[in-house]
Amino acid sequence: MTQKQQKNLSKEKSTNKNNINSASTTWLQLIEFLLKGKTVSPRGLETKEQICISTRVDMYEPMVNIKSRNIGERFRYAEAAWILSGDNKVSTIAPYSKMITKFSDDGVRFFGAYGVKVVDQLPYIIQTLKDDPNSRQAVLNIWRENPRKSNDVPCTLSLQFVIRDETLNCLATMRSSDAWLGWVYDVFNFSMISLYVLLQLKSQHNLKYKLGNLFLTAGSQHIYKEQWEKAKKCIDKKDYFQDTKSPVTLKNGDELIDYLWAKAKRLSEKDKDQLILSGV
Repeated sequence: MTQKQQKNLSKEKSTNKNNINSASTTWLQLIEFLLKGKTVSPRGLETKEQICISTRVDMYEPMVNIKSRNIGERFRYAEAAWILSGDNKVSTIAPYSKMITKFSDDGVRFFGAYGVKVVDQLPYIIQTLKDDPNSRQAVLNIWRENPRKSNDVPCTLSLQFVIRDETLNCLATMRSSDAWLGWVYDVFNFSMISLYVLLQLKSQHNLKYKLGNLFLTAGSQHIYKEQWEKAKKCIDKKDYFQDTKSPVTLKNGDELIDYLWAKAKRLSEKDKDQLILSGV
């Protein structure tokens, strides 16, 4: 990938007259670029792929809000809360997603769930950045070494947190990233993990930083054949809707987790109300 192409996929500001946000802008550029990629078929499933692709998103604007994509809004909030709660149980997250259960090997837990690894290492991340704000060692590992055969092998390898110019950035490294089903949720999840770190540095150590950029690098960035036409529709329509920004004014990380669960549950209740009103 050329430097020019990489730069185009990393724009933070849009020229769109509707002032489309950072994540939505980058995602539309990403899927358009992927559709020009080579066709490869891992596990016999046809994809358009580009290798070693980096994207950049302003973590203050981490939501892909394109109507044609039909994002699962309640799942977006619930998955971030689930991860930050250190959970790996199917029963906790299944009410927010119709398809996620199929990735569990036993129907009870997820082998590759991020939350267990994330929560275990967050105290180290926070302490490392407290002791040395310029540290390059604030790295959180998500990959499972020598993973057994599973329906849920982690796509993410690691998250690194770097403070520069009084701003907290996150560097995410992934072995594989599905631009349609994964990227749109991952950028939100990684941004919320970063916000948790930011809030804990403030509440525990009175260290105040700005929320910066997420730099996501994927060994394989791809989109499956069944989504190609849907992706083209999103590119053509660019039907963006505005969203709330990252809640940087919360007092601490626990408030963030409560906020995310509350948003997910509120949206679930809204869906129930709509079903009742529709007579379903």
